[in-house]
Amino acid sequence: MLPLALKNKQKGLVLLISLIVLVVMTLAAISLVRSMIGSNQIANNLALRQGTTAAADVAFEKARFWLVSRSLDAPTELNRASNANGYSPTNTENPINGNAWANGINWVWANPNEGNAPLAQANKNEALNANGYRAAYFIQRSCATAGQKTPNRSACDLQKMSPNEPEGNSEYQMIYKITVRIEGPKDTISFYQATLF
Repeated sequence: MLPLALKNKQKGLVLLISLIVLVVMTLAAISLVRSMIGSNQIANNLALRQGTTAAADVAFEKARFWLVSRSLDAPTELNRASNANGYSPTNTENPINGNAWANGINWVWANPNEGNAPLAQANKNEALNANGYRAAYFIQRSCATAGQKTPNRSACDLQKMSPNEPEGNSEYQMIYKITVRIEGPKDTISFYQATLF
């Protein structure tokens, strides 16, 4: 049995230790909550990025489908503008102005439904896909002027198909650029660009 004087000295020590443990537990809880919020923000940002990339892939594929079908079925159509399909036979240095298209760019909305027919600029609401993204695209031929082009006198950027061949034996392909603008949830806007030849 402890003497009475020793019992009286121990009464306040338990309270002090309890307060210290309580402060440590509170700080640990706050740190855990902040860590969870940061992890959720990172996961949300990754989901937004994957969503915009998926929407851009669909738009690229629809633009590529139109470009390939025209080059096979009616190649002379690629010598002139096709506003309804978002196509320009001339190169625009920068079709993007801030978060929007530059003036004079005839972009179209990628149709989220089956089929590859693009939607007119006014059909913004019809372009919304099931995940809440809208994709618009613009196709341009890398040429200074419109009209029919030949590889040697084209005033165009061309891709040499056989780099090791002499100039006279080389084949050249026209270069096309597809620019895609994605509108996503939380007012996010992203741009992607691809080059085809």
